[in-house]
Amino acid sequence: MSHPARWVSLGLACVLALPLPFGVLAGLHLRLSPFLLLQSLLSRAPLFPLAALGGAVLLLILWRERWFCRNVCPTGALCDAVSACRKPRAWDTFPFVNKALTLVALATAACGAPVLAVLDPVALFHSAWGLLHAGMTAAAWVAALGLAAVLLLSLLFPRLWCLRLCPLGGLQLLAADLRRAVTRAEAGAPGGDGLSRRQALAAASGLAVGLLLRRAVAGEVRTVLRPPGALPEPRFTTTCCRCGNCARACPTRIIRPALDAGDPLGLLAPRLDFSRAYCLPSCAACGRACPTGAIAPFTIAGKGHLAIGTAEVRLDGCLLVQGKECDRCVAACEFQALGIGGGTFEPVPEVDVPRCVGCGACAVACPAGVIAIRPAGHREGGAK
Repeated sequence: MSHPARWVSLGLACVLALPLPFGVLAGLHLRLSPFLLLQSLLSRAPLFPLAALGGAVLLLILWRERWFCRNVCPTGALCDAVSACRKPRAWDTFPFVNKALTLVALATAACGAPVLAVLDPVALFHSAWGLLHAGMTAAAWVAALGLAAVLLLSLLFPRLWCLRLCPLGGLQLLAADLRRAVTRAEAGAPGGDGLSRRQALAAASGLAVGLLLRRAVAGEVRTVLRPPGALPEPRFTTTCCRCGNCARACPTRIIRPALDAGDPLGLLAPRLDFSRAYCLPSCAACGRACPTGAIAPFTIAGKGHLAIGTAEVRLDGCLLVQGKECDRCVAACEFQALGIGGGTFEPVPEVDVPRCVGCGACAVACPAGVIAIRPAGHREGGAK
């Protein structure tokens, strides 16, 4: 399976994963994953037009068995390199989990909770690059553990992940089974037994887990600042594959992986940090970069209708309230959501809530640091 094309693909994936302004080409391999594409389609997440690349690959794997594994997968190439360091060890008794895992993933996605998208090998590959663009933070190290675990497994048990565990590999095996069934049917031969008992049980389990998860998170209120265009909170945290592509695309580097023990479902999902910079009104990069539709594609013209949150001013620390001249927050707001009220003798900053999108420009500009952006709550920034 060590085709030269895959090593070229690995090199290209490494270059495009660097924190450089590659535009829509950044994270190209994420668009090629049919596993991510199917989960997004089944969960009815909005997709950028480049998702059609995954559809083309889906057709290819119906025609050529494990085409993606042999020619494209960067994680598979790394696993092969690591596996070559040791002599093969006996693991023939280990069951083929990949097809069952794929069915579980697709079934949960059909319930609107594609939580197993995080196991996509391309997503695991890209999440490890957060150490470069997000810095050596605890969250970045945790995000890199997925790929590290797969490579360690490949070192201890050569090629076990690729051949029997990887859900993207399982999808390709299921595609090959479907192609063979169609060929037999066209030839008038017996059609086979369809799904095995284990696979049927996996699909049923996925449906059950997906329905339970949807019920558990129903009505969840957003408590974390998410990128503009993010789906409502329960859907966002289950649809995001934690690939980090939105953080790489962000020109101001305000998108960071969340690491909150109190929010396990939101672990490593992107959040916004306005401590040093803000969300540029002229930028729509995160919506273009998201491969799963967790961040809906949006236009710059429509960005003013996507609420990240609402600015709140702590008046007891405001310089203007203390009688000093300051209007930096008003000058910084490009949406005209901040003004000065209270008359000539008692001026106070006022937030026009319907206009405010929570971009963070006022919070960054405030010299006293008394402006905070609160999550949008019921004004969650999904696609309208």
